Amino acid sequence: QKGNKFQKIQKIKIMSKNYYNIDEISQIIGEHKHTIRFWESRISKLKVLRTHSGHRLYDYENLLLLKKIKQLLDVQKLTLDGVEGYLSKSKVKNHSNSDKIKGELKDLLNFLRKSN
Repeated sequence: QKGNKFQKIQKIKIMSKNYYNIDEISQIIGEHKHTIRFWESRISKLKVLRTHSGHRLYDYENLLLLKKIKQLLDVQKLTLDGVEGYLSKSKVKNHSNSDKIKGELKDLLNFLRKSN
């Protein structure tokens, strides 16, 4: 149970961050940085933000998508083309933060209009 509690704490810490750099992502998913960068070039659903200096920033959805990609490659034994096909056909979606914010703002606007 002690290990389980530690895993829950780690998961909460991971979920509480807005963005992760490639070093953090590499440690979390257990994959080399060069492999993650290669996946970015091959998987169209994987959209990564860049800082003004060009550093990669991954949000929580990117993290989940990278874990899914790793699982499809390692467990399901798919190729990268197979992963790309699977993700394009599946309902796995990767919305950008701006899409989320737009949706939340529209909901808030509708709520405010109804309350007046």
